[in-house]
Amino acid sequence: MAAIAAACLIAVLRWLMLAGLAGALGGLAGRGLGRQYKGTVPAPLPAPWALRSSLLGLAAAAGLTVVIFGAHALLTVSAHPAVAALITVSQGGLTGLECAAFALAAGALRLRQPGLSVVPLLGVVLAEAIRAHPEGIIPVGGALLSLVHILPAVMWAGMLVYTLRAALAWRHDPGAMRGLVRLYANAAVWLFAVVVLTGVVTALVLVPLGSLLNTGYGIMVIVKAVLVAVVAGAAIAGRAWLGRTPEPGGGPGRATRLECYGLAAVLAATAVLTVLTPPAAPARAASPARAAHVAGTARRLPG
Repeated sequence: MAAIAAACLIAVLRWLMLAGLAGALGGLAGRGLGRQYKGTVPAPLPAPWALRSSLLGLAAAAGLTVVIFGAHALLTVSAHPAVAALITVSQGGLTGLECAAFALAAGALRLRQPGLSVVPLLGVVLAEAIRAHPEGIIPVGGALLSLVHILPAVMWAGMLVYTLRAALAWRHDPGAMRGLVRLYANAAVWLFAVVVLTGVVTALVLVPLGSLLNTGYGIMVIVKAVLVAVVAGAAIAGRAWLGRTPEPGGGPGRATRLECYGLAAVLAATAVLTVLTPPAAPARAASPARAAHVAGTARRLPG
């Protein structure tokens, strides 16, 4: 029971960390995108929530480090095998590096050097890619696949939140507001395409077709796919909103706000997947018996 509670806490903290990463990295990218608007600017672009998002990521990463090392000391023997894999020293080391990276980013942002904060934030993305499941299946190649999946995902989410804030600031100039949202929508198409393509490849690597409906990991992959489809539908509806006659004082359409909530849910589903064991056997399994044991873990782990 304690092992499952530790896994749930790790999932919540990882969701908060991903949200902080999206707010920081995507917020900075969103402001850069907003500066590309060529028309008349009705109001100053809002400052991105990069510093507070970095602090959120720092707190979540610090919490993860404490939970992982604490659980490692208390649950090494009694933990469920799938949970034991989440609380190894190497996992704690990666979260410790992420904690340091968020601290460096927050320091740079506090000194009003947003450009310097990008490198440590990208370091967090790299650490998450190394930690992710595909790296255990395809060494090096799996990390690269995760890197190309995580980076556009957090950029997409963070840019959308920033664009919504900027659109609300510009709502009294409907033409400028829609022009800003259109800039985001054009960038989001490419980010969405990369996220979906790498997500499909990741699913094929981690989940054999026969395990899709009878393992916790496979079912969660389906849930995430449905959420991404909902977000895609909201994005298409948002495009239709851009073509309508603007109303003075009106904010972004409901579909665009739904897209924001949907992306938050996608990040939550991603966090849950990080604490479930994929059906595919890791390439580093010690023996065929161990590989079979790990592959069957997802069937027995609740969720």
